[in-house]
Amino acid sequence: MSAEIAEETDPALEEDAWSVEDASLALVEMTLTAVTRGAGLSVTQLRVLLAVDRHGPLNLSGLADLLGMSVSATGRLVARLHTAGLLTRLLSPHSRREVSIDVTETGRRSLERVRAARRGHIAAALRRLPPDSRRTLARTLREFTAAASDGPGAGGHD
Repeated sequence: MSAEIAEETDPALEEDAWSVEDASLALVEMTLTAVTRGAGLSVTQLRVLLAVDRHGPLNLSGLADLLGMSVSATGRLVARLHTAGLLTRLLSPHSRREVSIDVTETGRRSLERVRAARRGHIAAALRRLPPDSRRTLARTLREFTAAASDGPGAGGHD
């Protein structure tokens, strides 16, 4: 039996994966709570803003690919966020037919409000852990983030 197959059927690894998934769902819930309580954005709109903030400026097809959405659906979302003053749409310096999409200062402030609210929820949960556990968790999550960045399915970290 190869090491790869043994790793896939390792009960301890499977249990750890469930634990990490459970923690990630708690973080997603904290994010959704932060969004619904003050950003005035849908989850999909937040996802677009986060992607452009992290990877931008982007063209429309690059953003659509990053989000796994159609160009037309992405274009409609970008148009709404542009109208709301959260994204810019500028002609690309490389091609007059290509639009460059970026986050405005207003969009950045909106993202910071969401992030600050999310950090507040995370901090509240962390306060209930002993200090040594908090530090271990933070160190381990940094290691996990690095490992996730290098492996299959690597993507954004928001």
